[in-house]
Amino acid sequence: MIEKKSGQRYTRKLFDVFKKEWTEATLNLTHETISTTLEEIKYKVGQLDIDKIYWRIVNFRLSDKIDATCSYAKFETDGILCKHILYVLKKRNVETLPDHYILPRWTLDVRYKSDNHTIGLEDPHSENEVSALTLWCVQLNFRKAIEHARDSSCEIKKLNSILVNFLEEQHVRTNSKQLESTIQNSNMGSSQVNLMPQISIRDPQVKANNKGRPKSATRIKSSLEAPKKKTCSYCKQQGHYITGCPKKKKDDESLVEREG
Repeated sequence: MIEKKSGQRYTRKLFDVFKKEWTEATLNLTHETISTTLEEIKYKVGQLDIDKIYWRIVNFRLSDKIDATCSYAKFETDGILCKHILYVLKKRNVETLPDHYILPRWTLDVRYKSDNHTIGLEDPHSENEVSALTLWCVQLNFRKAIEHARDSSCEIKKLNSILVNFLEEQHVRTNSKQLESTIQNSNMGSSQVNLMPQISIRDPQVKANNKGRPKSATRIKSSLEAPKKKTCSYCKQQGHYITGCPKKKKDDESLVEREG
């Protein structure tokens, strides 16, 4: 059904591109499940004959609407689903290609609102959510801006200045969000500390000896702590070492006399 719907909606050229991705998804790919939560499942998708460091990460969100993103970002860049997402859709038993993954500009009946310069963001998602379609529109407008300004050094500098100012604003915004999060976490921690009961420790009423073991204390020493007895390695008798062994001394004197 996915291939059938794409054949009915896409232009011939785009259907050829889609069919190549779909064939790869159905024949050559496999996956590993990285994590599973109530909101989404994260997969690692790639070919068996390729090192896993080159596999792609696909996030499949569990909601009423089919929503999947891939680290390959083919949809955000080219406006068509990659083989990794198609593989996950097939594994999740998605029967038909969701309409929000078929961009109007690639269909046989092009009806999206556009002019010679920009494409509007007509996204049904909520204001706080950034969809793959929105990202694609922004990237397309950015490429269009470069194409229109590339013949003028002044216009390219103007475009770059706008981007630099925007990046600086985003840097300030993200830093502010991180600072607010840090302050909130610290306030929560301090409030928890304040709720702990305060315990005061005072000096004992009777003077106590707090250094060393009490003289009156007795303890059975282990075999490791017991003093070792002298044992001669020559005669195997206890009470002396080989340096003071009388038997060895006598044997040495006898040996000298025989040699003499």
